[in-house]
Amino acid sequence: MENKKDKDLSEAHLDKLIHQAWHKPVKPNSKKLWQRIDKSIKAPHHVMWKSIAAILVIALLTVASLSLFNPDNPSVLVEVNNTGKTPKEILLEDGSKVLLNRNSAITYTTENSRMLTLKGEAYFDIKKDENHPFRINTGELHLTVLGTSFNVNAYENSQEILVSLVEGKLKVIANQNQEKNLSPGDELIYNKATKRISLNNFNTNTVLAWKSSLIKCENASLDFLLDRLENYYAIAIKNKADYSNCKISGEFKSDLSLDEIIEIISFSHNIDFVALSEHEYKIEGKMCD
Repeated sequence: MENKKDKDLSEAHLDKLIHQAWHKPVKPNSKKLWQRIDKSIKAPHHVMWKSIAAILVIALLTVASLSLFNPDNPSVLVEVNNTGKTPKEILLEDGSKVLLNRNSAITYTTENSRMLTLKGEAYFDIKKDENHPFRINTGELHLTVLGTSFNVNAYENSQEILVSLVEGKLKVIANQNQEKNLSPGDELIYNKATKRISLNNFNTNTVLAWKSSLIKCENASLDFLLDRLENYYAIAIKNKADYSNCKISGEFKSDLSLDEIIEIISFSHNIDFVALSEHEYKIEGKMCD
């Protein structure tokens, strides 16, 4: 009697497992497989085959459940680069827009596109979401916004990081626990050498000219233009600081070749750019007073 009782309990336990497995969400082809297996084990005395079938079905459903219904699946890392000569527009999943300057990149995950890393320069038009602030990391600065428009210039080779607020409100925190709240028209300047931040006003036409593939200089230091040449064309100008007192005004198309822009600057300032290697230059000529 005990053997029969144990046998009945064993079958009941297997039936329960199969019933639980059957009611898990699965693909249609998994149901068809179970139906084929079920037809082959209708006879109640085929306990061994029913056991094997139960094990197969439970294994199949477990794999399907792990691959299709696991909420802990790791998110995918997305990196968008702009290696072209003109700005590149990216539309994020939340409706926010990013305009990426040349030789720049953003990185974020599919799980949360409202938290990203920036290398280079980008203009952000962020969709407002009070429950999910938009966060940007440049490596040394951390920006937090709800809904606003602003420009971030954070090229690795530049001595400064510039954050220029066009609309809305923006909070910026530096690695040294310095914190600033920006209002429209404010430009935050972070000096990488001194690790200090300061606020200034900015000229929208000059700062945002790159959105139209232009470089605008309005009585600007020659450093301003040389910095952009280094970042846009991936070059180094060894002694550019010697010419920081030189001023320049004008408008340049950023999709011109490097040789074309160098020729314009050389003619206007009576200086020469001497190539030291394929990506390295120095300037020769009279320095400005």
